[in-house]
Amino acid sequence: MQLELPMPRTIFSVTQITKTLSRIIEQQPVLQNVWVKGQVSNLSRPASGHIYFTLKDENSNIRSVAFRSSASRLQFLPRDGDEVLVQGRINIYAASSEYQIIINTVEPLGVGALQRAFEELKQKLSDEGLFDDRHKKALPVFPKKIGVITSETGAAIQDIQQQLQKRYPLAGLLLYPTLVQGEYAAAQIARAIRDMNNRTDIDVLIVGRGGGSLEDLWAFNEEIVARAIFDSEIPIVSAIGHETDFTISDMVSDHRSPTPSAAVEHVVPDRLDLLAQLNGVINRLNELTVRQITTQHAEVDALELGLSPSKRKDTIYQLSQSIDGLEVAYQKAINDRLSAESKQLQSLAARLNGLSPLATLKRGYSICRTSSGDVVRSNAQINVGERLDVKLSQGNLVCTVDECIE
Repeated sequence: MQLELPMPRTIFSVTQITKTLSRIIEQQPVLQNVWVKGQVSNLSRPASGHIYFTLKDENSNIRSVAFRSSASRLQFLPRDGDEVLVQGRINIYAASSEYQIIINTVEPLGVGALQRAFEELKQKLSDEGLFDDRHKKALPVFPKKIGVITSETGAAIQDIQQQLQKRYPLAGLLLYPTLVQGEYAAAQIARAIRDMNNRTDIDVLIVGRGGGSLEDLWAFNEEIVARAIFDSEIPIVSAIGHETDFTISDMVSDHRSPTPSAAVEHVVPDRLDLLAQLNGVINRLNELTVRQITTQHAEVDALELGLSPSKRKDTIYQLSQSIDGLEVAYQKAINDRLSAESKQLQSLAARLNGLSPLATLKRGYSICRTSSGDVVRSNAQINVGERLDVKLSQGNLVCTVDECIE
């Protein structure tokens, strides 16, 4: 008979079991990025800044914690009783050996929670000044190219295209297709706004979609979209298809339109109105021109009637006398100037004559020159028998030197 030996025991501590389970959980990728929905209960916010609550449904519950770094970034702060959707990772809290979810994101579920999240974000952005009128940019009067951020398959883009073709076909249209509802819509819309701002040919942006419920429109209440709109250098018109309710995007945008079609009416002028204005300007110019011509004709007629034949002769004679008077005065001015110039010239001539060698000759002196034309100043220049030219006050002499005396 063969005896069965007892199996050797493997003994674990509680801590070892907890660590083993933690490693198993951490090795499961699906548990490191989970979305869980449920109702919030037992929520607490100690001085550490962390947020603790229990997330439960009809049958189970899970311990939940948002550490301070994540809690400070939450756009929605839950309360007891709220239906929420949380995103995070699963691990084990060693102190109580409980599994828990470490939360990164909290999103509200249900109209009541959405409305409260809306009000909280609205207040936050309002306190920061994102809704202030001083930040609103003016819309261009005659835009050349209009950017549109919306779904490429929705009714909004069709309404915008039709209305633009009807009102102002001169403007071009550039569509940046995005999701307009759902989990990834807000991020796509924000990225589209930033990408459009990297272009240099867009004059104005229309951002929006057709109508829908609060849940359908929620992407336009996301903080990421609101800040992208606020940071845009291009003027933005929100065009979300709801007449009475406002989204956060409506409040941040430079201009709000209740529908996509209405957005086009705000962005571009109506060509028919422009034509009517142009015709009005042309008509006013014609009226002013005719009125001016008529006035000028009347003035000419009045001048012709005011001058009789004798009056015309008197006017001509007076003009002739004025011309004669001007001519006499002009001639007198010329004569006076010539007389003054003549006197001055005579004075200068007299001074020159006083300095002239001719005046010296008149006093009995003469000028001797050699045959080469040099002025004789010393007998050393002269040889016996040399001919000299002598300049007198009147006439000249040709002499021959017979003797040089020291």
